[in-house]
Amino acid sequence: MLKKLLLYLLLIFVGRAQAQDCTALGQNPSTAFPVCGDQTFLQRSVPICGDQQVPGPTCNTPGAGQHRNKNPYWYKFTCYKTGTLGFLIKPLILEEDYDWQLFDITGKDPENVYFDRTMYVAMNWSGEYGLTGASVDGTSVTVCSGRGQALFSEMPQLTEGHEYLLLISHFSDTQSGYELSFGGGTAEIIDPVLPEITSVKYDCASYSVGIKLSRKVLCSSLAANGSDFRLSAGAPAIVSARGVTCGNGFDLDSITLFLAGPPAPGQYTVSVRNGSDNNTLLNVCSKQMLAGNSMDFSMPAFPAPRMAAVQTPDCGPNEIVLAFPDPIRCSSVAANGSDFTITGPSAVSIVAAATACAANDLTNTVTLRLNARIITPGTYTVRLAGSVLSECHIPSLPGGEADFDIPPQPPVLLRGIPVVGCEPSAVKIGLSVPVRCSSIAADGSDFTIRGNASVRIAGATGICNAEGLADSIELRFGAPIQTGGTYEVVSASGTDGNTLFSECWQPAATGQIAVFNAADTVNADFTFGLDFNCKLTTANFHHHGRNGVDSWNWLLDGTDRFSIQHPVKVYDSFGSKTVTLEVSNGVCRARKDTAITIVSELTAGFSVDYGPYCPLEMVRPVDQSTGNIVRWTWDYGNNATSTGREAVPMRYFPQLRDQDYTIRLIVENDKHCRDTAIHTIKAARSCYVEIPSAFSPNNDGVNDYFYPVNAYKVTDLRLAVYTRGGQLVFETNNWLKRWDGKINGSPAEVGTYAWMIEYTDQLGEKVQKKGTVVLIR
Repeated sequence: MLKKLLLYLLLIFVGRAQAQDCTALGQNPSTAFPVCGDQTFLQRSVPICGDQQVPGPTCNTPGAGQHRNKNPYWYKFTCYKTGTLGFLIKPLILEEDYDWQLFDITGKDPENVYFDRTMYVAMNWSGEYGLTGASVDGTSVTVCSGRGQALFSEMPQLTEGHEYLLLISHFSDTQSGYELSFGGGTAEIIDPVLPEITSVKYDCASYSVGIKLSRKVLCSSLAANGSDFRLSAGAPAIVSARGVTCGNGFDLDSITLFLAGPPAPGQYTVSVRNGSDNNTLLNVCSKQMLAGNSMDFSMPAFPAPRMAAVQTPDCGPNEIVLAFPDPIRCSSVAANGSDFTITGPSAVSIVAAATACAANDLTNTVTLRLNARIITPGTYTVRLAGSVLSECHIPSLPGGEADFDIPPQPPVLLRGIPVVGCEPSAVKIGLSVPVRCSSIAADGSDFTIRGNASVRIAGATGICNAEGLADSIELRFGAPIQTGGTYEVVSASGTDGNTLFSECWQPAATGQIAVFNAADTVNADFTFGLDFNCKLTTANFHHHGRNGVDSWNWLLDGTDRFSIQHPVKVYDSFGSKTVTLEVSNGVCRARKDTAITIVSELTAGFSVDYGPYCPLEMVRPVDQSTGNIVRWTWDYGNNATSTGREAVPMRYFPQLRDQDYTIRLIVENDKHCRDTAIHTIKAARSCYVEIPSAFSPNNDGVNDYFYPVNAYKVTDLRLAVYTRGGQLVFETNNWLKRWDGKINGSPAEVGTYAWMIEYTDQLGEKVQKKGTVVLIR
């Protein structure tokens, strides 16, 4: 049993690996073979294809797998009498596995069998080899897949008037076929009624007669030359026949007879006869239609096509659209437009005709292309000079006419130019009506400019909307206009071969003028003079006032404002002084920002280091004064003074604490002007490093910190503080960084702490000290 199951699974795998789409007629539900109950159907070869799942009842049998349409063929038939269906599938090689499933497709799309479970009737997917089908030996209409399952199902019940599909699936991976025969059941699947003609209709477009039958017949029984039918006397000859559904199926109930030409109006009869294939039409059971079966039909007189009307054209049209009330044949319209002429106030002609054709060669519109746009107003007439054919190939009557009107359109006029600013590099020209942006020459050659100075137009851009129309145009200049005066913009014909076109293609007249005024440019350059008098300096500022400048705005030293041409300011200090001047002539403006330097004839100055200085350390100021100095007076801030350019080296001895001292230098020049320079130095009471023995960090401003006192001149300093247990609580390399009595941000306990300090003193000696300090609160 395990071997059989493995073989079964292997076959499934191989079959799926090789599966491909089924394309042959009969291998899909919609192209199923029609079958008859009294015939044996022989399928000699089965193409390998298909792998779609086929829905049905749920199977739980051992070894059951999915039911799939492997290497399928489909068969269709109709039940003409309610009863049971018996049939036999006999493999040409009995050691092969064939399966089947039956569906009721009444009123449904045959392709729905792949997902609509309600269409299921019966099945047998047994994994055994040999004969299979439905017979009195079956015990159930549902036989699942797997080995050991019965090869015959119970005969299913069919219902009169219902249509059925039978799927035969070849599970074995060979192409050997089978025989299919019906019998043993009580249902009738042989049509007892022969087909007849039920309707006839003439199609004037294709010179064909359409015939509808009451029953389906085999496509193979229809003679391609149409000899299965005869038309009554006076009708054109039948040249061919085609089954409407024979391209994708085996049977038909609609036939098209193609004639040699159109019949004359009148009454005709079509009748059935034996064709050149020696039979009339055969149904699926090979029963012939009765020769002589006939039906009458009438051929009306078809009217000539009526003349078209002209669709309202766009303004300035270069094509005209004709709308015919009746379809006409595209092939009857001459491509060069010679079927039509046009007359009117302007001399235009038709150069081409185009049609929007459907697949049946019919249209209701013809577009006539003209050799030029119509811009002259008035009434125009399109005449039918030749003829066009209707759907039924009837020629039009000559002389048809259709009128249309072209209304007058406003001209394109140049409007004003907005006031331009200083040194304009472009102007914007207004227009009386919008113009087409495509008609604007990009190089600006639709315009020229004349005036006080030569101006080159470098480009033009329309201020365009989404429809490609502009109501104004910007002209860009090759360089800004700097010379004042009146300038004229003149319309011209551009390098693109045209002037401006309005939306309705009206050309703008050349020689139109639009005027604008430009102002001279200005500058804010100025001169100044300085007059010194010890601490006061008088500055006289001067602007030339050229190019019509009539407005001045001075800002001196960021505070004083003047609106006159020549302001005067007195400075009582020296150094760099900012000056800003803005000028204007009403159109152009200019600004200049600069600085002037006022240098005193006398400047006191000296350099000295701030310190701090240790006792006995010399302070040596150095004079840096400038000017024609005749007298120096030094005041050292410690009650000592001296005269002369060179300062006296000085020592400072503060007694109680470190102290700042102010040193002054007063200088006097030959004009008796004086100036004073001041610097402050710091003198230390002592530079001997002292370590406090106690401190009280209680924020009372007295002894709140622990640090080395007077360490002004030491280098390479390191101070560390430890608890009595050896924990490092503070460390610094900067003697001005002090311990505030906290450990990790929290107040340290009262008690004794050890410290260690090392540094290099001012003489270059290395010093190391240790000790203790008491923290009290």
